[in-house]
Amino acid sequence: MRIDSVLPDRASPGQSVIIQGDDLETTKKIFFGDQEVPFEIDGGSLVVEVPDGSGTVEVTVEGADGTTDASSITIQEN
Repeated sequence: MRIDSVLPDRASPGQSVIIQGDDLETTKKIFFGDQEVPFEIDGGSLVVEVPDGSGTVEVTVEGADGTTDASSITIQEN
């Protein structure tokens, strides 16, 4: 399980972003920083709505095989 990209890498709260990587179909949880966020699986990608906040946060994915290395996204204020 691996995150290759979070697109776009800058987004506002409420905007959808796509997480692409390897073996993401087994995802159980996604975290933006320490905040768990809801998600949808779309093929081999994950679609996530950016939570409230601002600044650069780490994105991690938990699945049956453990937790990915962190990627990051910058949350921009509306």
